[in-house]
Amino acid sequence: MFLIIGLVFLFSTVFGGYILAGGSMAPILHATPHELLVILSAGISALIIGSSLDGTKGFLKLVGNCFWHLLSAHDSSCSIC
Repeated sequence: MFLIIGLVFLFSTVFGGYILAGGSMAPILHATPHELLVILSAGISALIIGSSLDGTKGFLKLVGNCFWHLLSAHDSSCSIC
């Protein structure tokens, strides 16, 4: 729950400040898919470089299990979701 609240607060303050400063959202919305690809790729690469093989496997297993539970039966046993 705090994750959702934090993300809403983050995006509303960052983009709200950008709009209040006179910025247009059109270029941001146009670049979003490409920027997400770059940012997620850099994050995954940093995870692989900075972690041991066991740590990376454990993290990927945790994320995979979380998404599997969300997609299959809406099970709330995943502690980070």
